[in-house]
Amino acid sequence: MASIEVNHSVLREVAQAVEDYCGAQDREMRRADEDVKAMLSSDWLGADARDFGGRWEGVDGSGSTAVKLRDSWQRFGEGLTACANEYAAAQAEVYNAASRLPKFLYW
Repeated sequence: MASIEVNHSVLREVAQAVEDYCGAQDREMRRADEDVKAMLSSDWLGADARDFGGRWEGVDGSGSTAVKLRDSWQRFGEGLTACANEYAAAQAEVYNAASRLPKFLYW
């Protein structure tokens, strides 16, 4: 008989780490965006600055690789949480079913 061992708390820990990563990425991208915009509005002028600013807008914009990656990680974390919930419920159900079995078997 095959058995699968799953520790749902590990799944939750990984999901939390993914969530933390997504938050950190979002914060860092916002910080970088503020820095670039501040630089473009004060220190850097000219055609190359306008070109860079236009390209920068697409780095973290809708449909960008950064946003797609972050969305993918978030969905992965949500899936891990759903799996953890499912395994926790299954383990509780099995434990409850096992506790209803007779303590001693008589033959």
